[in-house]
Amino acid sequence: MKNLVKICLIPFLLWAGTFHCVLAEVNMNNQQQMIQKLKAQGIVPNNIYFQHNFQIFLDNEDSYPEEDLFSSLTSLENHPDMYEMAIQNIAQVKLNKNYQYSDIFQRERNIIEILYPTDPFQSLADGVYFYTLDEHKQLHKQASFDAVFEMPCYLRVEKKQGIVVSTQKRCLASISHYHYDYWQNHNLKNLKIELYDNSHNTIYSSEIWFDENTGLMTKAIKKNIKTGRYIVESYIRQDGIYEIDDYFDNQGIKTNHVIHYEKPKHIENQILNKNGKVIKTKKQEPEEIFDFEKDLPEPYPYNKLIMNVQKSNALLTDTIFEQSIGDNSNYDSEAINRAQYLGIKPHQVYYHQLPFPGFMAERYKNFPHQAPLTLIQAENQSPHDKYSDLIQVEIGDNYQYKKINKTKWQQSPISLPLAQFKSLENGVYFYTLTDKDQLTPLDSIEQAVSLPTYIRVEKEMGKIISILQKKRIQRLSTEFEYKKNAPISSKLTVLESLVIPKLMIETKYEKGSYIPLSQIIKNEQGTTIRTFIHCKKKNITAILERFNEQGIKTNHIEISNEGDILNQYLDNKGNLLFTTHEIEDQNNPQLYDNLPFNPDGFEMILFEHV
Repeated sequence: MKNLVKICLIPFLLWAGTFHCVLAEVNMNNQQQMIQKLKAQGIVPNNIYFQHNFQIFLDNEDSYPEEDLFSSLTSLENHPDMYEMAIQNIAQVKLNKNYQYSDIFQRERNIIEILYPTDPFQSLADGVYFYTLDEHKQLHKQASFDAVFEMPCYLRVEKKQGIVVSTQKRCLASISHYHYDYWQNHNLKNLKIELYDNSHNTIYSSEIWFDENTGLMTKAIKKNIKTGRYIVESYIRQDGIYEIDDYFDNQGIKTNHVIHYEKPKHIENQILNKNGKVIKTKKQEPEEIFDFEKDLPEPYPYNKLIMNVQKSNALLTDTIFEQSIGDNSNYDSEAINRAQYLGIKPHQVYYHQLPFPGFMAERYKNFPHQAPLTLIQAENQSPHDKYSDLIQVEIGDNYQYKKINKTKWQQSPISLPLAQFKSLENGVYFYTLTDKDQLTPLDSIEQAVSLPTYIRVEKEMGKIISILQKKRIQRLSTEFEYKKNAPISSKLTVLESLVIPKLMIETKYEKGSYIPLSQIIKNEQGTTIRTFIHCKKKNITAILERFNEQGIKTNHIEISNEGDILNQYLDNKGNLLFTTHEIEDQNNPQLYDNLPFNPDGFEMILFEHV
């Protein structure tokens, strides 16, 4: 048997050895090709080059640069790929004599469009310009990108066809220093990492050691310089244990002994007292000693500049919108400053740009972030669509939406004899159409949008370029009440709809969030026809009740924490008729059955059924 095993094993070992030799030879050939390519490009060891989006690596095969290296910053200042994530990522790179990464300084900056007066830039020719701000918020023009590359923050101004099309602040989000060392066989030996603050003080360090032959990590020491906490990681890879981590506080006292098992994969986190005795064991890792997702703070006065929410990347604005839940004085203050910059005033009624930002998901709390429009500007924002929206808002004394009126119009081009418009000057005109297809001119656009149907005629350069017939199909109004800038209640009124009669949805929100605590739907007569209560009982998460148009209860519905539904059907006296496990109403299903709704969500439901 031993001979049989030996006979079978020898060919396998020969094959495995041959495979690894071939793989090593392929890798060596690839590395030689990369080296020759770098040499052909004139890349020289130990010189400083620049690279877009350098990625930290722990595998030896990634130690040779595959991305382009540049001798100057010019081609990287406006690299197109950086706008996908709204991050400028540029590294200063040095290669060793074997053309492997040796020393890298990497700077990441957030790219944030800002609201900034354009007057200082009016005299500039078309192009890109760089500025810094002093402590008095005074602009200082810089000669080039090289002059601002290492600064904590700078402004980038771009002008096209005599118009300032972009004003950005680009503040450092992180500064990283990587130093790679190699064994004589060119395998990774050591990696040192340092993260800096804006004053170039080290705030985090890490050192990792690698095995000379396998290239695997053997040990790592990671330190939070500010707090003094650190971790010693030992990579075991035997007896079912992959890694052991020891955590220490700023006095050097071990606080946690963490074992990472491979099969089955799990964690044993031993919490220690000051004497090193295990006092508790958890299955989760300890809290991170450093927050790698937190950006460096923006220096003054750049941190007082107002983000242009409309033009900034969604990855940045989404972070702001997420802060809608709870109190956030910094974001609240910026939102008020943004509204003031845009010329928005409390108790002002104005018309809104499209698309209107969705409730909570696309706006910070209920603060406006778009410049107000006049009625004539707002009325024809989507002239080629089948439907168009006209949105009027009233601003409360807290600079948030107090009232939102949304009107949806169905619009279609029509043909009318053009001779009747011959005497008109260039401009926009409004009419009504009589039963005999006779046009009656209207005095104003205000009069037109107050009617259920009107005709819009536009003349340009002596020619009629558009005749639209607009018919109102939906009209809703939402009012909000606030406490400390957080909505506490809303009242949505369906004033006009093609699919449901008039009704009102009253909502109360949980403190510090947009989660509905309760919701009541009333019909046009003020009779309650639907209710929702968010429960905090042990087994029930929500109770819904349905009533007929006379206010008599027809259904009592309970939804469990697991999502199970108990739908009880009642007779006129409240007696149980039968029970189902479906939320849909078997007798008289309505669009407003599945409470709760947010104001924009219900509007979309209505429109989907037009």
